[in-house]
Amino acid sequence: MYPKSALTLAVLAAALASTLPARADGTAAAQYKSGTLTVDVSGPDVSMQLRLPMTRADTSSGNKQTLEPADVVARLKEADKLFVFPAKAKCLVENANAFVVDTQGRPTKGDGNIQAMYRFRCDGATAARIDTLGIRLADQLPGLDKLKLQVATDKGEISKELSPASGDLTL
Repeated sequence: MYPKSALTLAVLAAALASTLPARADGTAAAQYKSGTLTVDVSGPDVSMQLRLPMTRADTSSGNKQTLEPADVVARLKEADKLFVFPAKAKCLVENANAFVVDTQGRPTKGDGNIQAMYRFRCDGATAARIDTLGIRLADQLPGLDKLKLQVATDKGEISKELSPASGDLTL
């Protein structure tokens, strides 16, 4: 059995090691390989919340995603490139915000998990015509392998896991 102080040091060392690059030569980078997207379609408004947990990966082997967190955030703020609504619904981006958070959920400029929130306003007369949604996150984030999706509409709820090859959703 370890003395209490030794156990505390071991826990702290493990926590610190998990936040440092995996390799001493600096080839480990923050990557975003999976995430969750919650979509709420209610009337003419569509709101979304995206969460991408950070993982560390070795970039020396040429992994697909070597973007800095700030670059990922910039790409996620371009909502019109990420989500495709039917033209007949006439949806416009009302708000798009993305930011990096540390392990306590506080905004940070360094590596961390990414959260993004979106709000779209669609033509009220045609909002009921939102029968499909194209999700193009993998186009902007190479290396994003899977996305857990939860959608709530007036018709009901949909839970699905998307891959880069299957980014279109019928509502």
